[in-house]
Amino acid sequence: MIAVFWILVAALGFAILLAAQMRMLLSIVLRRALADKFGGKHKDARYRTALFEVGRGAPTSEDTLYLTTEYPRPLAHLALARRVSLIAPGLLLIVVLAGRFALGVFGP
Repeated sequence: MIAVFWILVAALGFAILLAAQMRMLLSIVLRRALADKFGGKHKDARYRTALFEVGRGAPTSEDTLYLTTEYPRPLAHLALARRVSLIAPGLLLIVVLAGRFALGVFGP
């Protein structure tokens, strides 16, 4: 049972790190795509705001409309990474608490 605990901890830790990496890389790639299409630098606040707004309702700006029509798959991956980065830390906490109190992994 302790082996299952450590496997779960490792899997959840990996999921958290992978979600963070996916969010960073997809953000950079999509902001660069917007900068190539509309001009400017990929670090502009306009493009950061567009990525923040995408997936949070109907596309309202020209930037979010472009992203939703041209890059639906990367946006789906970004949404998945957002969900994992919200859910996995809570699951990790539950697993660690269960290991501590139910299995006695961290002490007598």
